[in-house]
Amino acid sequence: MKVCNIIVMSKGGVGKSFTAWVLAQWAKDKNHDMYCADTDPGNATFAGYKALNVEHIDIANEEMQINRSRFDDLIDNIAEHEGFSVIDTGSTTFFPLMSYISEARTLDALKNEGIRVILHIPIVGGSATKETLAAFEKVLESTDVEVVVWLNGKYGAVELNGKPVTETQLYKKYQSRVLGLVNVKTRAEDTFGEDFSILLGNKLTFAEVDKQRFKLSQRQRFAEVRRELYDELDAVGI
Repeated sequence: MKVCNIIVMSKGGVGKSFTAWVLAQWAKDKNHDMYCADTDPGNATFAGYKALNVEHIDIANEEMQINRSRFDDLIDNIAEHEGFSVIDTGSTTFFPLMSYISEARTLDALKNEGIRVILHIPIVGGSATKETLAAFEKVLESTDVEVVVWLNGKYGAVELNGKPVTETQLYKKYQSRVLGLVNVKTRAEDTFGEDFSILLGNKLTFAEVDKQRFKLSQRQRFAEVRRELYDELDAVGI
């Protein structure tokens, strides 16, 4: 079955491109026939990973509304691809994108072509938890497809008012639509944080680690994170 994965979030800097980066590598390592695209008009981070062969399609016009012609081209690319698609979207186009998807019934069109559509939503800890949880609600209100929630602990425990977001009334309201959770652990900033800043800053993939001058302990940390995240995705059952 064709599978289209779209990463959506209204707030920047919360792990959206990281989500796309992990998901694309996981699928590629499972020998899926890949199509990757980055639609972010201003900060096309995902498109910078040359090893993932990501196409950049700016779907925004000058008013930061959806350029319908370019968006339709993207949808055609997804529909024509025979395998696994990973599409990263921009935070600046989140609300017009959700509105256009709902209005044009875009996801229904993909499903009618026999494509399984899954939306991936990162929710983070710290000060952005409330905003990312609100985006989760917007996505669930605007669509009727399955979602995968990425609980990103980079900025601390993913909680709201001292309660895990998975125990909030809002999350429970839509829990039946959640295909699964991917937990991105909180890790030491002076080791894992610095190492991944180098890896991601140089737009490298896990597979390229051995070709670079990383120390043994760094390679071990990369392998640990890769294994844990891949296990989480395996458990989701995409």
